[in-house]
Amino acid sequence: MRGWAEKREAKSVAAYERSSEMASVIPFGQPILVGHYSEGSDRRYRDRIGRVMDQSCEHAAKATSMRSRADNIEAQTAHAIYSDDPDATDRLRDRIARMEELRDGIKARNATFRKDHHAELKTMTAYQRDMAMPHRSYELTNLSGNLSRLRKRLASLEAQR
Repeated sequence: MRGWAEKREAKSVAAYERSSEMASVIPFGQPILVGHYSEGSDRRYRDRIGRVMDQSCEHAAKATSMRSRADNIEAQTAHAIYSDDPDATDRLRDRIARMEELRDGIKARNATFRKDHHAELKTMTAYQRDMAMPHRSYELTNLSGNLSRLRKRLASLEAQR
């Protein structure tokens, strides 16, 4: 993807230079001479300059998109734990420990908030209470689900080995 992005960037630069070169033929501020025999060809030439500049912008946008996709792919592969890695079980244990630590911190902050704002929270609806908390309920639900999934995966890997 990075190679494709570099090719698109080169095409973008080439198209930009070509459009600039084409536009340099027309003196700055030169109006279209309406009614003159050259009016039609002048308008077509200016349209061609615009199309080449549009191509330059399209190539640049595609290059940016491809670079972004390549960065996302690299970030995902750096974060992923593959089952055939020799240190997969150790990395899974580390990730589980970090997630449990995060979960405990979230629970502690929410408990402290509940204790400090007990009277206010009593007057609120369930939705308002959830919105007032430092961490929403779905954060703990998602974290617990991911912990469960990772624990099952760790058990499966350990059973295979």
